[in-house]
Amino acid sequence: MQRILTDKQKLFVQYFSEKGNATEAAIKAGYSPATAQQQGYELKNKLAPEIEGATRKLLNSAVPMAIEKLQELIVDPAVNGSTKLGAINSVLDRTGYQTTTKIEDVTGKKSDEELATELKNLLSNIHLQNVREEDVN
Repeated sequence: MQRILTDKQKLFVQYFSEKGNATEAAIKAGYSPATAQQQGYELKNKLAPEIEGATRKLLNSAVPMAIEKLQELIVDPAVNGSTKLGAINSVLDRTGYQTTTKIEDVTGKKSDEELATELKNLLSNIHLQNVREEDVN
């Protein structure tokens, strides 16, 4: 159930969702400058769901412009490759496409022989541990 807000509360929600400053929003909404800091604090907490909704609405309205700007970056010949790649990845991420994930080499640059020996030792230790557990049971 959506609660009914006063005109001042509606204005506070609007101004706070635009600027993020509770005291300033309270003053612009018509609350006394002398009590605006306290009023802003209380209203911010009391009207949190309405503020979240208004903020989400503002963000959603900015999405088309943001996409347009990303597209401009991608095709602009003056933009460097790194920035273009970032814009491309941003568009892909937001449209649900998985971008390439960097895989880090955690082997410490060991040779194949060193890795094979390490793996053999680990498997041997696991086997010994399983044998000991069977003996206990």
